[in-house]
Amino acid sequence: MSAATRSLSAVLTVLFLAGFYLHADLALGETLKVPAIGALIGGCGLLALYLGRLRHGDLVFVAVWIGIAVASLVLNPALWDGRFRGQYGGDYATSFIVFLASLAIGLGVFSGLRLWRPEALARLALSALLILLVGVVAERWLGLAEISNTVRALLYPQDLTYAEDIRDRLLYGGVRPKLFTAEPSHIGKFYVLILLTWYATAAGQWRRPALYALLAAGVLLIQSPTVLVVLPAIWTADLCRSRGGLGWALAIGAALVLAPLGVVAAEALFAGRLEHILSGQDTSFIIRFVLPFEVLARVWADYPLFGLGLGAKESGIPYAIAAAQHLGLDAGILIATTSPLGNNGLAIGLIQLGLVGSLAFSASLIAFWRFACGRHWPFAATAMLGYLLLIGGINDPRFWGGLALLSAAAAVAERLPSR
Repeated sequence: MSAATRSLSAVLTVLFLAGFYLHADLALGETLKVPAIGALIGGCGLLALYLGRLRHGDLVFVAVWIGIAVASLVLNPALWDGRFRGQYGGDYATSFIVFLASLAIGLGVFSGLRLWRPEALARLALSALLILLVGVVAERWLGLAEISNTVRALLYPQDLTYAEDIRDRLLYGGVRPKLFTAEPSHIGKFYVLILLTWYATAAGQWRRPALYALLAAGVLLIQSPTVLVVLPAIWTADLCRSRGGLGWALAIGAALVLAPLGVVAAEALFAGRLEHILSGQDTSFIIRFVLPFEVLARVWADYPLFGLGLGAKESGIPYAIAAAQHLGLDAGILIATTSPLGNNGLAIGLIQLGLVGSLAFSASLIAFWRFACGRHWPFAATAMLGYLLLIGGINDPRFWGGLALLSAAAAVAERLPSR
């Protein structure tokens, strides 16, 4: 690979990461928009750059995923109804286009990053983490918040911009940083992905102490409990890299240290949030972890085999309204959000694909990870499962971009020596 190609690849990768982090859409009209425009340009640029390096197996899995998406629509009994198809057909068509674009992003990012040296990818991830933490510090204490809020007002529609500062003060003891994103939780999601990418590819004796420092910094500065979802994937990464009893002992020792620390940190730092959750007053928690599975039960009662089809959103609103009313939520507020079915990628994947589609998709992902990631495939699977709980779907750039990052990290980690 020439120096010019490597430089262009690095620029496109940084563009993807910036676009993926911001997740700002390009509006082409009142109703037409291009999602995550920066990630789209960077990911598709990487796809064009590495098109000649795609392996036959990569294309086979792409074809399988497109086939599963098409089958979820063609075999869906709901879409056989002409009135249903006429009412929601346009939404399904738009979602399918977004799926294809997201798949292209993911393929480009994976094709590019899997060729990186482990130390280079670890440096990139660590640099991103440090930049993020410095930005958060600057927003909270050095006056960057005003600039951040100005940029956010330009990048995101007003109805999608987080403005619950009073809630933050009540539950977290202060306003959580947003750092140019639409809402604070997006920082946590990105931090989770990059932290796992770094840990999977880093080497050296400082790796574990640095992990503890980065975990503490993420929890304390970003003030997001979602950072703690990295723990199972971190233990899995240690086990995947371990060969022999000593490696397993170290991984189990780390788990015994991190698990109690995670519990203590959650109770000490998020006591207000925990109290709201336990008392049933935390709407955000309900929308993320309770409502989606309530909707799932109602959808599967009608369409258990193939769900509502990939990309279903508006067609699931009647189920979401019934579930919201059952849970005592304001259905009007829920419908106005970008995730009316809830905000849990695992549940939404089951809602959209049904039992048969979900089993087929899960089997295809495991086969892909075994093909692409070797002995590190359990890390990719565990990391993706944790990340899936934080996002709102399986057909958009958040899913396919995250899948590409974690899979590439696992593939690159294969070139590291075992302990």
